[in-house]
Amino acid sequence: MNLGNNDLTNVSEFGRDLLSPGEYHVAIANAELKEWPSGDKYLSLWYKVQDGPRTGAVTFDSLSLWDSDPKFQNMAFSRLKSIRKALGLNPNIPGDTDELLGKALTIKVSIRTKDGKDYQNINSYRPIGAAGASAVQPAQAPVPPQAQPQPASQMPW
Repeated sequence: MNLGNNDLTNVSEFGRDLLSPGEYHVAIANAELKEWPSGDKYLSLWYKVQDGPRTGAVTFDSLSLWDSDPKFQNMAFSRLKSIRKALGLNPNIPGDTDELLGKALTIKVSIRTKDGKDYQNINSYRPIGAAGASAVQPAQAPVPPQAQPQPASQMPW
């Protein structure tokens, strides 16, 4: 059976394909409520890469907003606040997942290893186009020298 002649060059391979460490422009493609084995609920966010060689790749974020451990719950609300700020939404209210869907931001990712397995880690959230720490600063315009006052004998009047 012929499977067609589509160009698969920009299609991500299926499976656990982690993003290389770095910054990515992403859009929030999905937000759903899930449950940990412990029974605590969390918000799962799906980020879809919008440009570059990994266009279309998806990575995930888990926000334990309803965790029974206040430490994890506080970290989750801190992340949610940063996400909402990066999206230009009021960061001081939790809001609704509908406000997040389709919105774009920049995420910085790394890979951490635990028990011999690699996991994607999201380290920060920024608005699209916000300068990162490694951004080149624009050159300063030269400051013109102060004009020297002319002696009264050289005044034009």
